[in-house]
Amino acid sequence: MKVGIIGGGAVGLFFAASLSQWFPVTVFTRTQEQAHTIQTKGIKVEEAGELSVRFPEAAPMDQFSRHAMDCIFIAVKQYQLPAILERLKESSLSPALIFLQNGMSHLTVLKTLPHQHLYVAAVEHGVLKSDTADIHVRGRGQTKIAVFRGDERAISAIVEQAAPSFPFEWKADYESMLLGKMAANSVINPLTAVLRVTNGELISNPYYLKMAKTIYREFSSVFANKLSAGAWEEIVHICRKTAPNRSSMLKDIESKRPTEVDAILGYVLSQAAEKDLKLPALQALYYMIKGLEYKEAE
Repeated sequence: MKVGIIGGGAVGLFFAASLSQWFPVTVFTRTQEQAHTIQTKGIKVEEAGELSVRFPEAAPMDQFSRHAMDCIFIAVKQYQLPAILERLKESSLSPALIFLQNGMSHLTVLKTLPHQHLYVAAVEHGVLKSDTADIHVRGRGQTKIAVFRGDERAISAIVEQAAPSFPFEWKADYESMLLGKMAANSVINPLTAVLRVTNGELISNPYYLKMAKTIYREFSSVFANKLSAGAWEEIVHICRKTAPNRSSMLKDIESKRPTEVDAILGYVLSQAAEKDLKLPALQALYYMIKGLEYKEAE
């Protein structure tokens, strides 16, 4: 089975390095320079004090149409999806597509794709990109995955072969699966970005913890009937497990990159508006992140 990975960020590189142990993998990158680095020097993975190097194929995204893939993992940020989706629509091929984005705003767009097999996933690995093709695994978890369209069989070979060292867990309902991840993203990512703190400080500092609980209460008021009973406990568990980590949104702000706040908090606010719900704390948090983005863009 030929596997494609679109995206040369931390998650894309980790999936490429991991899956290349069992399958022929091609990473599609934004730049020719990154593709060349991967081809010549490989992807360096540091984990638990050990260094390994994997050598998947790599090509810039403008060469995507030259490659035939059986399945493709799309590992780009939400705001990068529109251009990728246009390429996928234009292609005469119809591989199985697995979307690894945070948030849920992409679900509506996925319905416009002609592909027979579509999947959405929630990635629980903690990975940091330290150089063009170098990543540091801060915490290995699993990838929760659910069928959006089609059935499990199209990618069952990958799921079965990758276990147990790179596990996938099938979920019956994609919406409730993504909501669990988005609850954590809605609390941890924007708060750590505004406060400029590590994940663990959200629960070790009693005042930050009160703010986290407030954001969670507002989030859960929008999705009360769809969230699992242990969603808040899972957020606390993530903060403890990843206590020294800096969230992806904090790293985006620090690196003066756009964030995924529109795909995360923006989506929550749009759903709240449809239900005529007011979320003052979450709305303020959204404006704070947008303000930080604006400031860094000046």
